[in-house]
Amino acid sequence: MSKNRFFTLIAILVFAFSQNAHAQDPAFSQFYGNPLYLNPAMTGSANCPRISLHHRNQWPNVKSSFVTNSISYDRQLEELKGGVGLQIVNDIEGEGTLKNTQISLLYSYQLQISRKFNIVTGIQASFQQRALDKSKLQFGDQIDPNYGFVLPTQENVSQFAENVSYADLSLGIMAYSKKYFAGLAIHHLTEPEDAFIATSNLPRRFTLHAGTNFSVGKSRNLGLTTDEPYVTPNILYMSQNGARQLNIGMSLTNQSLSGGLYFRNNFSNSDALLMVLGYTAGGIRVGYSYDYTISELMGSSGGAHEVSLTIQLDCQDKRKKLKAIKCPKF
Repeated sequence: MSKNRFFTLIAILVFAFSQNAHAQDPAFSQFYGNPLYLNPAMTGSANCPRISLHHRNQWPNVKSSFVTNSISYDRQLEELKGGVGLQIVNDIEGEGTLKNTQISLLYSYQLQISRKFNIVTGIQASFQQRALDKSKLQFGDQIDPNYGFVLPTQENVSQFAENVSYADLSLGIMAYSKKYFAGLAIHHLTEPEDAFIATSNLPRRFTLHAGTNFSVGKSRNLGLTTDEPYVTPNILYMSQNGARQLNIGMSLTNQSLSGGLYFRNNFSNSDALLMVLGYTAGGIRVGYSYDYTISELMGSSGGAHEVSLTIQLDCQDKRKKLKAIKCPKF
């Protein structure tokens, strides 16, 4: 194990199991490809029924990597003047040492201010369970300078709980027109207690995102649809318990292909360049992104790989009076 990878492993262990540590939420690079996770107000944003699957592997070269999977279903319902959705997120840290599972029900309400301007509010009710495999815990007093984690620990492992469960509540709002969109989400509104030892609460996560889109080139008539390429510059800011992240970049999209480049900064240093590619055909959308690390972990972490699959189903109600939000696909 290289020096960088060794200290990265130690940092993860200290962060995850310190009595004073606070949990942090996983983050996706294809944030618009996972809209329900980004903002509850985006529930039903595609208008027709939609199934979304996501897989993210962060720091694959490090033993204690982070693997996150999610699956969701959402659609708009005119009878409820908004959208409904269900999402399941599973996050695995430290090769199964810590596992988080979250199940959420979501609802959004759409208010049409004018013919061109809409506001959507969203609410998310969640149940989350965190499981700790105490047999995989490692502590600083187990380290031998020459052989690594080989010494017995003096820590009282029995004081750690194996499971923590709690209910959670999140809110979101979006405003959008044909060319502009902006949203704000507040997750973990009640800051539920989620500690395995002592007392610790899950801090609120604030997310602000906005962007615009404009056409480039000429559109082609494809019968029921048009192939009109457009560029979408956008920005995303997240803050949770003092940890801040800023993503800024743009994507280029037409009927079949999409590509984007983003820069991510955590305010203490430049973090990564995010490269996104996507392909759409017959209601199936596949996306891949890679986080190229430009921080001190360059070359040792392996960046992050992320794959998404979206299945866009046909609308049962052909009237579609509620307007879809035109934002990046990934």
